[in-house]
Amino acid sequence: METTIWQTYQDEGVIMVGIINTSNQSQIDNFVEENSLTFPILFDPGSSGGVQGGDTYDDYYMPNDGSPYPRDFIVDQNGILQYANNEIDTEWMLFVLEELTGGNCSYWSLGDVNNDSVANILDIVTLVNFILGTTIADECEFYAGDINEDGVLNVLDIVQLVNVILGN
Repeated sequence: METTIWQTYQDEGVIMVGIINTSNQSQIDNFVEENSLTFPILFDPGSSGGVQGGDTYDDYYMPNDGSPYPRDFIVDQNGILQYANNEIDTEWMLFVLEELTGGNCSYWSLGDVNNDSVANILDIVTLVNFILGTTIADECEFYAGDINEDGVLNVLDIVQLVNVILGN
C-alpha cells in the first residue's frame, strides 16, 4: 500500500490515511516503523482501544470472516465510495485509482475540456489554445475537446462546443 498506492498517487491528489483503533502510541509507532509508512495514521476516537469498535469502524463495518487484513476503501472526489474490500486487492485498487485520476479519461465529458464539470467559455478558450498550438492537450483533454470525435481538434469542435453551451 505504501509504495504501490500512496507513493505512486500522492502527487495526483490521492489522499491516503490509516485509521487505527488503539491509543497505544508505542504500538502505533512500531507499526509505522515496521512497515515504513509515510502516510498519516489516525486514531479512531470512538474506540475502546481493543481490536474492534470505534466510530469509523462502526460506520464502515464489513464482516471479515476472520481475515487478518484491515478494510480498504477508496472514496472518489465527490465523497462516493468506489471500492470496499476486506482483503488486499492491489490490482483492483490500482484499476479504480487509474479511473478516478483520469488514467483512462472515463470521468471526462465531451466538451468539458478543462474537466471542471461544466462546458462554458473557459472550455472554448482552452480548445482554441490547443488548436493554435499555444498549449498541448493531454490524452483526456484531447478526448474532451474532440467533440465530433473525428480524431482532430479544429474549428468544427469549437462550433459544436458553442452549440453545446447554447443548448442547441
